[in-house]
Amino acid sequence: MEKNWVDIYEKAARSYLNDCKYRGLSDTTFKTYKDRIEYFRAFWTEHGDTANQPKPSDVRAWRDQMIDDNASAKTVKAYMKTLSGFFDFACDEDPDDGSVYFDSNPVLNKLYPVVKDDHKPYTKVLTADDLKNLWANPKKHKGDKLWARNYAIVTLLLDGKIRNAELLNLKLSDIHFADEEDPYNYLAVVKGKGNKYREVDLNDISVTALKLYLKSGFRPADLSDDDYLFGTTAEHKFGGTSSGKEEWHKGSSQWLSKLVECHVRKVTGKSGFRSHSMRHNGAIMELNNGESLERIQAELGHSSIQTTEIYAGRLQSKRHTRNMKEVFDVRDEWAEKNRMMLEGIEVTR
Repeated sequence: MEKNWVDIYEKAARSYLNDCKYRGLSDTTFKTYKDRIEYFRAFWTEHGDTANQPKPSDVRAWRDQMIDDNASAKTVKAYMKTLSGFFDFACDEDPDDGSVYFDSNPVLNKLYPVVKDDHKPYTKVLTADDLKNLWANPKKHKGDKLWARNYAIVTLLLDGKIRNAELLNLKLSDIHFADEEDPYNYLAVVKGKGNKYREVDLNDISVTALKLYLKSGFRPADLSDDDYLFGTTAEHKFGGTSSGKEEWHKGSSQWLSKLVECHVRKVTGKSGFRSHSMRHNGAIMELNNGESLERIQAELGHSSIQTTEIYAGRLQSKRHTRNMKEVFDVRDEWAEKNRMMLEGIEVTR
C-alpha cells in the first residue's frame, strides 16, 4: 500500500507542534513555527512530488521561491532552520511505537543561503543627529497617512523599546492615555517574550505620535479597540495566516522591518536600520542619558541584567553623553510641537 505523504506530513506536524506546546514556547514563537511548517507544506503540495516524501530539491525550490518573492537571505535562513527543526523531530523514533515519519531531513546545510551581513542589530548605532531627525515631524508630511503611521511606529519602537512581535500584537485597548483616574501614559505588553506581562511607560513623544496616527484616519474607524493598532491590508507573500488578506490584519515581521528601514533611510539617509535595531538604539540612548541599567532592564523586559548590558553596550565619551542630552531636549521639543498640531495650531517646523 502506497503511503500518503501529505497525510504523514500533517500528522508529523501536529505531533511536533503539540510537543512544542509542552516545551513552554511563547504563543508568538509557536505561531511562527506553525506558519512556517504550514507554508512549506502548501508549497510542496502545489509544486512538489507528493508521491514521495519531501526531498532536498523541494526545499531548494521553496528557498528559491522565497528569494524570488524578495525575502532577505536572513529571513529565508530563519524559515529553513524552523523547517529543519521539524524534520529532525519527524526523523526521530516515536517513543510509543518506534516508528518514524520520514527517513531523512531534506533541509541540507548546503541549501542555506549565504547571509553576507549577519551583524547583530546593536552593532549599528544611530548618531545624535539621526535621532534628532527621527523625532522630528516636519510640515512637508502633514496629511500623509503613511508618514503618520510610520512616524508613530518608529517613535514607539525607539522610545518604548518594545520588541517587534510586541508591537505587531498591540491592540488599541493595550494603550492607556492619561486621564483623571490614572494620570499615566503607558502601553500593556500582554504576552511578551515568555508570555510575560509588563507595562511600558510612554513619553510625550510617543503619546503625541500615536494620537496623530489615530487622527490621520489610516486605521479604519469601524475597527474596535480590540483590533490591531498597527494592522495592514498588505498581502503577506511568505505564507502564514495573513497571506492574501485584504481586510485589516496583523502585519508580518518582514513587513515591519521593511517599513522601518524605509522610514529611517528616508529621514537619515542611512540603510540597514531595521525594526529591532530601534529597540537597541533606544537602550543605548537611555544609558548614555544617565538612566540606570536596572531601569533599562525593566523597560526592555529582560530577565537578566547581563542581557541588558549587551543590548545597551557601554557608556560612551562625555561628548557623546552631552549630545544625548540634546537628543532628549529635541525629543521633548517635538512632543510639544506634535501636541500643538493635534490642537490645530500651526507650528514652525
